Amino acid sequence: MKPPQRSDAAGAWKRGLDEASIPWLERAARLAPGDPRITLDLARLRLSGGETDIAAAAGDFERVAQRYDNATAWLGLAMAKLRQGDASGAAAALNTLLARHCLPDEPGFSAIAGQVAAAAGYDGFCGLDPEGEMRGQGRGRLLGAPLDRAALMRVEGLVAVSGEGGLSGWACRQAAPHTPPQLTLRDAAGHRRAVKFGKILPADDDVPLLPRHGFKIAPRALAGLTPPFTLSGPDGSNIAGSPLDPAVLATLAPRPAARRGRERARLPARRALSALIPVYRGLGETQACLESVFAVAGLVRVIVVDDATPEPELAAWLDGLAAAGRIVLCRHETNLGFPAAVNTGLAAAAGDDVLLLNSDILLPPGAVKTMRAVAYADAATGSVTPFANEASILSYPDPRGGNPMPSLADAVALDALARRSNGRRSLEIPTGVGFCMYLRHDCLRAVGGLRPGIFAQGYGEENDWCLRARHKGFRHQAALGAYVAHAGGVSFRAAAHGLTLRNLGILERLYPGYHELVTGFIAADPLRPARAKLDAARLRAEAARERVLLISHSHGGGVARQVEADMAALRAQGVRPLLLLTQFPADPLSTPYPWPALLSEGSPKDTPNLAYTLPRERPALRRLLKALGVQRVILHHTLGHHPGVRTLAKALGVPQEIVVHDYASFCPRVNLLTRPEPDAPPRYCGEPGVRGCIACCARDHNGIYEALGVPALLKRSAAEFAGAARITVPSADAAKRIARHFPGVVPRVVPWEDDALTVPRHPPGNGARTIMVIGGIGPAKGFDLLAACAEDAAARGLGLQFIVAGSSADDDKLLATGRIFVTGHYQEGEAQGLIARFAPDLVFLPSIWPETWCFALGEAWRAGLYAVTFDLGAQAERLRATGRGLTLPLGLPAPRINDILRSWMPTHGK
Repeated sequence: MKPPQRSDAAGAWKRGLDEASIPWLERAARLAPGDPRITLDLARLRLSGGETDIAAAAGDFERVAQRYDNATAWLGLAMAKLRQGDASGAAAALNTLLARHCLPDEPGFSAIAGQVAAAAGYDGFCGLDPEGEMRGQGRGRLLGAPLDRAALMRVEGLVAVSGEGGLSGWACRQAAPHTPPQLTLRDAAGHRRAVKFGKILPADDDVPLLPRHGFKIAPRALAGLTPPFTLSGPDGSNIAGSPLDPAVLATLAPRPAARRGRERARLPARRALSALIPVYRGLGETQACLESVFAVAGLVRVIVVDDATPEPELAAWLDGLAAAGRIVLCRHETNLGFPAAVNTGLAAAAGDDVLLLNSDILLPPGAVKTMRAVAYADAATGSVTPFANEASILSYPDPRGGNPMPSLADAVALDALARRSNGRRSLEIPTGVGFCMYLRHDCLRAVGGLRPGIFAQGYGEENDWCLRARHKGFRHQAALGAYVAHAGGVSFRAAAHGLTLRNLGILERLYPGYHELVTGFIAADPLRPARAKLDAARLRAEAARERVLLISHSHGGGVARQVEADMAALRAQGVRPLLLLTQFPADPLSTPYPWPALLSEGSPKDTPNLAYTLPRERPALRRLLKALGVQRVILHHTLGHHPGVRTLAKALGVPQEIVVHDYASFCPRVNLLTRPEPDAPPRYCGEPGVRGCIACCARDHNGIYEALGVPALLKRSAAEFAGAARITVPSADAAKRIARHFPGVVPRVVPWEDDALTVPRHPPGNGARTIMVIGGIGPAKGFDLLAACAEDAAARGLGLQFIVAGSSADDDKLLATGRIFVTGHYQEGEAQGLIARFAPDLVFLPSIWPETWCFALGEAWRAGLYAVTFDLGAQAERLRATGRGLTLPLGLPAPRINDILRSWMPTHGK
């Protein structure tokens, strides 16, 4: 099917955006990745482009639509799919929009919807307008039918007690976000009042596409009403934070969070165990959760509390389980929130131990056995919580959370590894985490249930319960040998973050010092050894014919690119690589050198707890590497590392290879640059010898990260080169420089790219020219010279425009010249698309140090462009060998460089 041409309606839909905005929006997207507002504007513009742009737009629209259920994104996805010739995909996207959202007030929407319906074989479309009237075109089989009434009427929002004792918050009907929703205030006696809205509140990064219609209810407006108060939308569902009573907090006496009552001395008799699962939304997650729970042996009952789910399919499925006798089903007629649902389930548990579970977890059977053992290992234990991918202070592997949710099979495997690594050991934690808590019966009896009158739908209610238990002498334990998978964030959507902040504020008010108690625990991180054992166990669980350790830094750039290439090559050979990286801070000078070393199989995010501070933890690192069977070490770079990493190969009794990326072996600044004056731009030093190097370091300490004198550096490097099994450099120029400083050392030259390209070359055009500069442009890469070229071009009115495909040391300074556009940092694999976007005439690589390689040069040639560099280092060596560009004398002034960039043309087609 031939893709249809863009209609006038689609053009109007862009609403003032023009193609000239694309580079700036792309830059904004790189600076603020994930901001859906930027993504939507950019995707709208890309709809007018070619196949590549339309495909990118479709991907952007789909990601925003799936994450935020946003009408604009669904409409954009429908239009993109239609332009791609995918009529069924366009119809599916538009059907979701029409079924769940009111008809959008977009120019030409009816024309677009009619076009999609006709292309997909529908008779027309239907939908609701914001006032609830049915609208549409055609009869018969219509896009949008049947309508999702629950989604169309649902109101999201948040309410809290204001400082004066009134109520304040926001609400929004996602189906008609720009129209203030119908929100009703109801008191305990049944009195009702409509809530009046004021201004739209400033955008919230947690709900960036949802206008927040603000409201305030003064204390006098509540006079004569009976608390608690509920605020609900047209479908009767309460917004987050409701019900609440402005006076209830005033009646509760604050108690210090750190205080603990007299601890229990005797273990109670064991009781049977019941699982308790409050349910509200998420049919798929709830089904997966319960199926995993049914596989656990020893549960006397599975209690499910349906807190008035708005999903009929979920309610019907629970009814079927109850009828089959698989669950004890309790149901609320109206949504009361998680704390109230828990209390209903606790009453049904009738004095049992209770395994409290969120409905979005996957429960390995072995985890329950471990938690029960921990629960009865100490008389003072009141609750037990396992590790999980998303579990606040018990998140694993990254304790900050954000870890991907594993499948049930992977969760079972992780649980088994946790048990093998940490057994039934436990550690006291300041509070349990409510996604999965084993609650012992005597603690439940002493403390009672949760407090829905304070915490409404939830978030913080289990912390309150744990702190009340703490005051009665109970402890809360982490089961270090148990793991559970947890999706997180299924039930509460737009208001989740706001509700969390509201309830954390209440916790701090009720328990002064709570925040300090938790943040102190996080800072001390006593759980790290247990997480590290599990990380190590995961590495050991992977069988390998051979393991090789690569050592490098985490500063990115060409070093990271080549390290990744080497690791991929090793994997292709059946070798399992390990990577030891420095945990490099964003500002290397902000923290003391050296930095911890992270061990992983390529991504530090996978095993972030294997962080070793040398020299103290070097023996532990050596033991793990020995246990993993490392047979070779490849030393790429030691920037930021403690010198102890240099002798790991010797400690392991294995050979070490050295890969040269720069001149750290004889230059303390690694790049052979010097500054004649403290504030002067850097320049190539000319490699003056030992005395000159010593003088350079004494004159300027910037950029020197290792407190080692030049003679000592040369001595150490000579010994390392002499003992290396192999020394590899990427260019002949680099090999000559190494050999000149270390006589007798003969490095092996292995180019990192194949310069024998067959890409057609594009000579620069006549007239005004666009000059592209590729990469991260800092001082060594010619930042100062590039700025000078732009300033000269502006001063002389030259027909030159520069594009930095990447980032720079100071984007604002370059942009201020009016002659340079900076795209922002790009990801690996994006360079060719960026180059094509701007269609430059030439590539200028103003690097002022003799690079050992230059990946930016390879990107230029793969794009078919000629390059201009200085006659220095590997970049000049490669240009001379290929003839694909021009080398300039180092030190040429900016005006002369600009004259060449304006006029140079290749003289042959080599």
